[in-house]
Amino acid sequence: MRYWTKVRDQVGEMLKQHFDTPEYRRLFGVRLTPARDGILKIHYPHYIKSRRDCWAAASVKAPLDVKRAIWEHAQDELICDDRIGAAHLTDEDMAAATAEAVLLPGARAAIFAWLYICKERSWIESLMANHITERKNNPDILGGDGFTQRMAKKRVADLGGTIDTLDPVTKVHLVADIDHSNMFEPVFDRYIVDERTAHAVVAAARDSLAIDRAYRGALASAMLEIPE
Repeated sequence: MRYWTKVRDQVGEMLKQHFDTPEYRRLFGVRLTPARDGILKIHYPHYIKSRRDCWAAASVKAPLDVKRAIWEHAQDELICDDRIGAAHLTDEDMAAATAEAVLLPGARAAIFAWLYICKERSWIESLMANHITERKNNPDILGGDGFTQRMAKKRVADLGGTIDTLDPVTKVHLVADIDHSNMFEPVFDRYIVDERTAHAVVAAARDSLAIDRAYRGALASAMLEIPE
C-alpha cells in the first residue's frame, strides 16, 4: 500500500481549506499601504531565518539520504540561487533586520512554536512541518495560486507596479517553492510505510498550518490597526 498517496490527498485538502481560514481571509482582505506593508517587511527576514532554523532541526535526526535532500534544498536559500545571483537570505539581510525582540508577540510565539515542534518530533514529522510551508506555495498542488502568487498579486493591486517590478526574492519564490516542494515527494513516498507514520505526518502538517495561521493572523491584526 502506498501510504503517501493517501497522505498527499489529505494534506492537499488541508491546504485548500487553509486559504479560507479567518486569519487568511483577514490577511488578504486588508488593503496594503506602504505603512502596512512595512509590518510584513519587518517580519519577513525573521520568518525566513526561522525556516532555515527549522529545516536544520529536521536534518539533525534524518537519514543521510534525507539530509542530502535538505542540503540540496537549502543551497538556493543559504548559498546562492543562480536565478538571482545571491542567496535568498544573506548575512547583510539579517544585520539590517529589526531586532527580533520587537517583533509582534504573536509572530514571535509562532516562530518559537515552529522550532519547538521541529526539534521535539520525529524527523519525518519535522520534515512535513517544514515542507507544508512551501507546499502551500505550489499552484500545481493547489489547483490555483499559492500563497506567494496571491501575495504578489495583492501587492501589485494595492501598491501598484507589476510582477516584474517586485523584489528579486519574491519573484524567484514564485517558482522556487514549486521545485522545493516537489523534491521531497520521493522521500515521503519512501519513508511513510505504515498507518502510524501516516497519521503522525498528517498531524504535523495540521499543527504547522495552525502555527502559520497564528503567524499570519498576528500580521493581519497589526496591519488593520494602521489607518489607510
